Amino acid sequence: MPQNKDLKRLVRARMAETGENYTRALARVRAAGTGERLDPLPPAWRLTGSHHRDYEVGLLPGVVRDGHRVAQLRLGPEVSQPSGFGALMQSIAAARYLGRRIRYRGLLRAGQVTGWGGLWLRVDGARGPLLLDNMQDRPVRLSTDWTEASIVLDVPGDAESLHFGLLLSGGGALDLARPEFEEAPATVPVTVTAGQRAALPDEPQALDF
Repeated sequence: MPQNKDLKRLVRARMAETGENYTRALARVRAAGTGERLDPLPPAWRLTGSHHRDYEVGLLPGVVRDGHRVAQLRLGPEVSQPSGFGALMQSIAAARYLGRRIRYRGLLRAGQVTGWGGLWLRVDGARGPLLLDNMQDRPVRLSTDWTEASIVLDVPGDAESLHFGLLLSGGGALDLARPEFEEAPATVPVTVTAGQRAALPDEPQALDF
């Protein structure tokens, strides 16, 4: 990361080039300053999201937390006006966890997040999503130190697949360390209940746009 004097110079140069305000330009410069190169993630992980081409994801070179590598999801430095979101994702079969309570957790650190971010966990059935928690009701914003985040769900008996990862909407960077996926004790409260299942309509909707 550039020193303060150089950082201000880079921010002002970006403001002149893109017309961004200081806060947004600072976020772009800092995101780029985390390192142009990211080490590749294991093949089980992939980049997705509504605007995934605007985002980069990988392991931070030489950075560890509690002895573990750190994954970073960040807006690409060339993107001046972020829209939509990018997400780190892994998918597994649900069969092992049917009728069980599961917990997905990890350590998060935000760097100049202009929108919001967090962990996410989705349970899908044959007809689509059944449950989703993406931490939008308790998001990570702006810049933070390392903090633990978790999602706890009860897997319905008709679930077929589980999808989980890291989500970033807007600019900046979000780091993930020490992710864990496990069966949770019944004493651990869920973060989304079965009553909040993503209901699917019986008929097509909004075909008159």
